[in-house]
Amino acid sequence: MKKTLLIGSIICWLHSLAFTQEKRDYNWILGYEQSLANPEIISVNFNANPAIFSHVITTEDFGMAGSNTAMSDREGELLFYSNGCKIINRAGAIMKNGGLINPGLIELLYCEGGGSPLRQGVLSLPYPGHDSLYFVFTIDFDRAYQGVDSVLAVAPQRVFYQLIDISLENGLGAVTAQNQIALMDTFSRSCLHAVRHANGTDWWIIIPKSHSNCYFLLPLTTQGLQAYQLKCSGHVWSDDDVSAQSVFSPDTKKYIRFNAFNGLNIFDFDNANGELSNPVRITFPNDTINSILGVAVSSNSKYLYVSARKKLYQFDLHAPDIEASKVLVAVWDGFQNPYSTLFYISALAPDGKIYISNTSSTYNLHVIDKPNCPGLACEVRQHGITLPSYNFATIPNIPHYRGSYGDCDSTSNVIEGMLGGRPVALYPNPAKDYLWINCPQLEGRSYILMIYDAGGSTVMHLEGNTALNQIDISGLRPGTFFYSIRIGASMVNGKFLKLE
Repeated sequence: MKKTLLIGSIICWLHSLAFTQEKRDYNWILGYEQSLANPEIISVNFNANPAIFSHVITTEDFGMAGSNTAMSDREGELLFYSNGCKIINRAGAIMKNGGLINPGLIELLYCEGGGSPLRQGVLSLPYPGHDSLYFVFTIDFDRAYQGVDSVLAVAPQRVFYQLIDISLENGLGAVTAQNQIALMDTFSRSCLHAVRHANGTDWWIIIPKSHSNCYFLLPLTTQGLQAYQLKCSGHVWSDDDVSAQSVFSPDTKKYIRFNAFNGLNIFDFDNANGELSNPVRITFPNDTINSILGVAVSSNSKYLYVSARKKLYQFDLHAPDIEASKVLVAVWDGFQNPYSTLFYISALAPDGKIYISNTSSTYNLHVIDKPNCPGLACEVRQHGITLPSYNFATIPNIPHYRGSYGDCDSTSNVIEGMLGGRPVALYPNPAKDYLWINCPQLEGRSYILMIYDAGGSTVMHLEGNTALNQIDISGLRPGTFFYSIRIGASMVNGKFLKLE
């Protein structure tokens, strides 16, 4: 018996090891619209550290309007990507038989020059046990509720799949099974996603059922797609299900689905049998409008980050009362480039950071540098990434490939707790050229930052009224400096080390 248990443990460990070594998500494709004269599609390569953001030349008449997925091989080399309308190979051309992958209203109304508008409307997965085969799944639009008052007329009624053999066409791949129907029902207008099975090989594909609290769980195994399971739990979603985002925690133990109208819905998930249980629902009546939202989970599976338009929150998924653990970690600082950089769709990247898109066409992404850390120690950098061209809202829909990992590295943080009833942070420490001051609950007030040298002389005096501000300290000599931050009559003091 003990020998059997040992062998089983070794097999599970080997599955886990293979799982953690995959670099399937090491290439992201972002952007807006593409023309040969004006390239707007962006490649993000996480094989480098820091990641490289650059233009990628792809076919004309290609754009991204919300749906977005990409696939790399085990070593992190890009294989293909899709906007829910076309599949593009690594050479930037439409893959053979990959030009029309979403028949119906999406193809008719959105695919010319653009892509599917559905958030998480396309998803790619490797075929378990078949090294050269891959699936691309999409959800369509149809007139599901034609003539019915008080609801949107259109909703997905089919989950399509394309089967790709990447070994064909000299390694550029070809679609060998086109527009096959994986599921037929009436589905949510977003939130097609997937998570690893407990065996470390298979997948659970999840898509919510429309106007219900039920979720279709579709297994993908080494034998192909299996019969779906329907799991029902928690809040019954209204017709206002557009622009939602869903995510699994990297340890697969939590499933989260969120939008402005139906709230933040958190479930325990059993990746052995697909059960959704212990639902928690948290509403955001004063924070989200116009379906502007996003969710992502830290690599250690502890902290959930919720984009709520002008505010960014952190929740502790391990807390006995998740709602009570809510911490405001950033408030939009009003930055526009050229349009508003509000908090929107988000995702955990291979580098352990969380990247957040904007609601409009901008040249920026927000970054959470240390999402494994509590509160302001997570270090939110608003518009911290400058892109080579416009990105419109898109963040790729890619499942987790590494399980849960990492811990909070707080060595570069100076967290000063509460100042005038508001949290404040100054980081990093040590610092070289720049400091960041973060006061997410400033709410119209201003702060004064004073920096002193070891002799007590003032070397810097700054006043600010934005939630996050970068401070240039490159002109200071190396050594220890002291500071004070004052808001009204309240003040905190501390020190930091300036490096060469």
